[in-house]
Amino acid sequence: MTIYTTGQTRLYRQVVADLILDEGYRRFAYADPLSQLYKQLRNKSQWGMKPARELLPPGTDWTKGSPWTVGIGYTKGVTVDSTMEQKQAEKITEGHVAELDAALYRALPWYAEASFVTKTVLINMAYNMGLHGLLQFRNTLAFMSQGNWAKAAANMRQSLWAKQVEERARRLITRIETQTIPAEYAV
Repeated sequence: MTIYTTGQTRLYRQVVADLILDEGYRRFAYADPLSQLYKQLRNKSQWGMKPARELLPPGTDWTKGSPWTVGIGYTKGVTVDSTMEQKQAEKITEGHVAELDAALYRALPWYAEASFVTKTVLINMAYNMGLHGLLQFRNTLAFMSQGNWAKAAANMRQSLWAKQVEERARRLITRIETQTIPAEYAV
């Protein structure tokens, strides 16, 4: 069993709360929003609220919805029939957040000295696009390491990621620029 420090516990709780806002919680598996299957769907609001097999006609090629997602943006080992209760989803998400935090310590030499706010943004982005995807933001990360929040935010704003995850990106970019977490999002 891993014992977290008070600072880590606070960080992980904040990021999990942010991820629930950004990813949402879904009890039932749903097709990836970028998949061929998802693009063909009608009534997308039902996805994740009912078993996937109830939402499409028999004979549907389920593989065209991969990767399937359940819980709070969880995809590892998820199938069309997967389900996850909210407490389980939160526990799995916290474990993944801890793994990403450790991976960021290894990948970015300056991460250990990064602000609490910066860490929430980096973990959130890594959760969304994977560590490898986050590390492609070379200029943004360089500006963050220098504490140049305006340039880091400007680079984030210009990315394809920001266009794809609009509201999430706006919140995270504002955090980087201001180095604060607005009260309505603070845990």
